[in-house]
Amino acid sequence: MRHLRAALMVAVALLLATALPAVAQGDADPMAPAVEAYRAGRYEQALLVAAPLAEKGNVQAQLMLGSIYNNGEGVASNPEVAARWFAKAAAQGDASAQYALGMLMEYGSVEGADPSAARKHFRDAAEQDHVAAQTELGLMYTAGRGGAQDLGEAASWFDRAAAKGSADAQYYLGTLYAAGKGKPRNLGEAARYFRLAADQGQPQAAYQLGLMLQDGVGMEKNLAQATKRFQQAAQKGVSGAQTSLGFAYLGGDGVEKNETLAAKWFVEAAMRGDALAQDRLARLYFLGQGVTRDIAAALLWLTLAERNGMTDDTLRSAMEPEITPEIRAQVEAEIEKLEKANAAAN
Repeated sequence: MRHLRAALMVAVALLLATALPAVAQGDADPMAPAVEAYRAGRYEQALLVAAPLAEKGNVQAQLMLGSIYNNGEGVASNPEVAARWFAKAAAQGDASAQYALGMLMEYGSVEGADPSAARKHFRDAAEQDHVAAQTELGLMYTAGRGGAQDLGEAASWFDRAAAKGSADAQYYLGTLYAAGKGKPRNLGEAARYFRLAADQGQPQAAYQLGLMLQDGVGMEKNLAQATKRFQQAAQKGVSGAQTSLGFAYLGGDGVEKNETLAAKWFVEAAMRGDALAQDRLARLYFLGQGVTRDIAAALLWLTLAERNGMTDDTLRSAMEPEITPEIRAQVEAEIEKLEKANAAAN
């Protein structure tokens, strides 16, 4: 739902950028007071002004009401009401409303939510050059959501959005070039699109670019630049990048060796469920590298790594003589606590 909320906040931002169309001299835009109130955070006032205008068919008012009700700004969040207002604006051909309605159909839990309806609304907006809708439509064709899978069609929509500067579309286009699906396999083009997206802050693109720089795939090998890209992605929570950054610090690859920082990034990735980071963190705790030696912590992380599908018989065998019944009971209690916390969060 965070994805949906963020997207609809973009929708209302677009509204505020375009809600004051040119009017004849002496005329006044009836939405101006609502826009001014919204910008000032006076959402209840904005709602009072926009509501009667929306009832009379004002598209910008309908879009504002949809965003207010979806985001719970000055009112209780009500996606069902939001969907009705977006639908009214979408029926009048507003691309932002079509996109917002598509997002509710694809990611929201509203009555009538349906991937095929989402695809239709995204296409309606995409054909009006709505960049975010073009990207979402490309994703639906990639996954076969709401209709047939068509990677060539997906690539076509990503192309259009990428040309307009969409970092997400550039990233997805890079993945198609890297895999040779929907596009001819071309690692140089993949790297180019990953770089374009990464330079705009797209974290997954930064991670993929780091991997290509690390191995010299599609470009010249450069460990220092790879580490910078891992850092960029790691700071935004990409667990694979955090693990890669941990290994870079552990081995001094492209960065000054620092076992403490290595442990820090392995912890970040391990907390996100990365099995390789969990295993490596277990080794650091067992050896006392970058952290204080702690057999209980080593056993905890090794057990979690094993539960995530990674076995490390060498480490398990080395640790076994030091694992007392008390340590085993302590770790089992900690894991049970973690499982309960995860269950409550989900």
